[in-house]
Amino acid sequence: MRRWQELSRDPNDPGVMGARRDAIAKARADGLVFDRVAYLCRLVAGRSVLDIGVVEHTREAMESPLWLHGHLKRCAAYCLGVDVMEAEIKHLNERGYNVMLADVTQAPLGEKFDVIIGGEVLEHLDAPGKFMENCAAMLNPGGRLAITVPNPWYINAILKSCFKWHTFVDSADHVAWYDASTLFELGQRHGVELVRFIGIAGRSPRTLRAKLFFGLRPLLIRIGVTPQLFAKSIIYEFVLV
Repeated sequence: MRRWQELSRDPNDPGVMGARRDAIAKARADGLVFDRVAYLCRLVAGRSVLDIGVVEHTREAMESPLWLHGHLKRCAAYCLGVDVMEAEIKHLNERGYNVMLADVTQAPLGEKFDVIIGGEVLEHLDAPGKFMENCAAMLNPGGRLAITVPNPWYINAILKSCFKWHTFVDSADHVAWYDASTLFELGQRHGVELVRFIGIAGRSPRTLRAKLFFGLRPLLIRIGVTPQLFAKSIIYEFVLV
């Protein structure tokens, strides 16, 4: 899609809105991802990869069998990890991981990559535009940026926000919510274009009421409910413009 400014001076012009809806509909993938790690591993297999935000908050997360960077390292031809947490990066270096202390919102690295992964990173950042701009600068021609972010339209978040007796908080260190339209615009402003997005299914429900509702998911999707309603987070994939 061309930048909306090439279509109209008004971002709410019907032609602009229609073109944006068409672009987002084209990028929307059917179904849901039930294994985030496996999906991202397929994306990086045999390629040079930058993994941003490898620590995942705590050192304990790095010991989990679900730790994303550990899986990406095994699947990629070359994998570099970065984070801003100095002590944890030093710990990973001592364990033999190819990681470095770096803040990619400040400046791009002096390397280029086939794939850049930003798993649950963007919602923490004060400077999302610089993040996107610097990621674009680090992509090889034909390269892909894949980020995952919480889904503001997840049914659980919507329902918990509907009632005055429940105050919904996703995470205390998140500073923004993103959806396909906002990320489409953010990407275009900084040199990458959204080409695909797909929801990641939430964990198995625990309460009986939730189990009954989520048990209806296949039927609801079949009759036209968007699968993203059942996605706790979304994978968004961008390519260089």
